[in-house]
Amino acid sequence: MDSLTEEYRGYTIAVTPLKGHDDLWDFEYHIAPVGDAEPLHGDTQSLTLGGHATPQIAQLSGLEVAKTEVDNRLAMAARNKEAAT
Repeated sequence: MDSLTEEYRGYTIAVTPLKGHDDLWDFEYHIAPVGDAEPLHGDTQSLTLGGHATPQIAQLSGLEVAKTEVDNRLAMAARNKEAAT
């Protein structure tokens, strides 16, 4: 299945739906700085409680989870920068 890719706050997020348990869908996502092919960390797979009914819903859910991770990383970086000054 094709990945859903979106640029968000300087990062490229790619989300791929995965067939989970009981014919439900979960997702895997990669986050990398825009223009950088290397992700920030290894593949991240979500095993959601209950799963998702369609691959499209799994992709959208994965995109929101990845955006939250980007937001958290940026907030932590800003906090660390602020603490260093």
